[in-house]
Amino acid sequence: MKYQLYTDKELSKDTIEQILLSRGVESVKEWIAAQYDDQDQWKNLDGINAAVAIVEDAISQQWDMDVIVDSDADGFTSAAIFINYIRKAFPDYPREKIHYYLHDGKQHGLADMVDNLTSPVVIIPDAGSNDYEYHEQLFNRGQVVVILDHHEAPHASHSHGTIIVNNQLSDNYKNKSFSGAGIVYRFCQAMDVNNDFNYADDFIDLAALGNLSDMMDYRSLETRYIINKGLHHITNPFFYNMVDKNSFSINKMGGVNYNSIAWYVTPFINAAVRSGTMNEKELIFKSMLIPDAFEKIESGKRGHKGEYVPRVEEAVRIITNIKARQTKLQDSSMHLLEDKIKNEDLLDNGIIICLCEPGQVEKNLAGLAANKIQANYQRPCMVLTRSKTEDDKEYYWRGSARNYSKSEIEDMRQLCEDTGLIEYAQGHHSAFGISIPDSKLDDFIKDTNEKYKDVSKEPVYWVDYVWKTQDQFGEIVKTIAGMDKYWGQDIPKATVVVKDIPLRGQNIQLLSPDKHPTIKISLKNGVDLMKFKSSEEEYEEFSKDNKILTIIGSCNLNEWNGNVTPQIIIDDYELKEDWVF
Repeated sequence: MKYQLYTDKELSKDTIEQILLSRGVESVKEWIAAQYDDQDQWKNLDGINAAVAIVEDAISQQWDMDVIVDSDADGFTSAAIFINYIRKAFPDYPREKIHYYLHDGKQHGLADMVDNLTSPVVIIPDAGSNDYEYHEQLFNRGQVVVILDHHEAPHASHSHGTIIVNNQLSDNYKNKSFSGAGIVYRFCQAMDVNNDFNYADDFIDLAALGNLSDMMDYRSLETRYIINKGLHHITNPFFYNMVDKNSFSINKMGGVNYNSIAWYVTPFINAAVRSGTMNEKELIFKSMLIPDAFEKIESGKRGHKGEYVPRVEEAVRIITNIKARQTKLQDSSMHLLEDKIKNEDLLDNGIIICLCEPGQVEKNLAGLAANKIQANYQRPCMVLTRSKTEDDKEYYWRGSARNYSKSEIEDMRQLCEDTGLIEYAQGHHSAFGISIPDSKLDDFIKDTNEKYKDVSKEPVYWVDYVWKTQDQFGEIVKTIAGMDKYWGQDIPKATVVVKDIPLRGQNIQLLSPDKHPTIKISLKNGVDLMKFKSSEEEYEEFSKDNKILTIIGSCNLNEWNGNVTPQIIIDDYELKEDWVF
């Protein structure tokens, strides 16, 4: 069991500030207050004035607009912000003038959409920056394209008919960890200023949902502000009802915050994108739009035939069913992949590469499966399916890659690109789509094995404190347990170590042995160590006199009959034999 301190220096005497500084948060007090907002930040986005002018012309001329809804939670929220804003700010612009298009799978951008687009103006939120050939194709058809995006691209479009608003391509926009929903929100602010409106903030909850769903760096003052403000003003009907539906689970994670929404709202939207039918996806997206969310539609609930309910109510029910359906499919895929890992000795490689035939693993679930494997086996993983399109000269292995969250190599995508053996690797540094030519697969495996040969396969836990039993750390545990609202992407939850605990003479109990066996070790400093999912056998090992225990865990509070007790939930432990006298 290996662990590493974030820092061995005292950066602050305040526990919260110490932890946030160790994560790289700058201006901690300002970050905690979450009151930063440069209302003129939109001015730093290249092309935004031209984009505003195009949309305003479309509205004044009563031109139709096509909006592409990208296939993830950030894409759904980005498109919903744009459509909702136009409807509210320009009520005389007919609703039927905006046509939106949903991908039938997990596609992104223009490739599968370009032939469907017929309106004079095409809006692409959260995608499309590097679809250069399609920009030119639309321009040649007389169409104008406005892209409101945040994905990396080599350069702006050379097409005269395309305006790209993208923080990655704007030198003066310093925050590069800002999602498509954030860029659309800034676009709406620019529209506000140009028209003396004040409507953008009506949709800041969707901007928050998009940013946290796309795992934007929470250390950014701007991103922190948008998420914090948005989560305190949830008014979108779908978002509000999803929080209400999952309130029990959300409250167990400290209430509405970055992580609780990322766990109990985002995965449902992504499940709909991956596993929903086109009708189901349209139902979900429409329930984010106003007034569509409140329109009455016939309920599909068993026993309620002929009953009409608000669309958003039906959407929340359906999306819950989709998530359950996806989980069932994912479990089936995992059985197949785990057999592959065992039977094909895939653990011998630096990256667990599961090669599948078409139909073995649904392509839209490859990312979820890869993510589960990296967590279970504590190794980076790829789930790839053999494919060959009409344009391919040979077979390719295409699918999803996920890095192990505690890997010494943090940028897995760059490592794959550096081999020079892949067709593409597109997405985030630790979660991306990848394509490898069949003829280069063996060389790719050899190359990556060489790169990973000195990388420890044992997980390294990053921890904030290392204590011994004689230390008084109960108050620090209580403080950390109350920090749920601060955790997010690149600000992982605090983890602590209590080392060299002599188990002889400790108060060790096995709670609920018949149903939910849990080991409880009550330290003399008032802190309890809790090991859930335990067993009689494990309890017997802990109860032997000649054992020394070191644990890694997370901080928690136990409230019972008005008493609050600091706890550390054991995530991992090391038990060694040593006589203590």
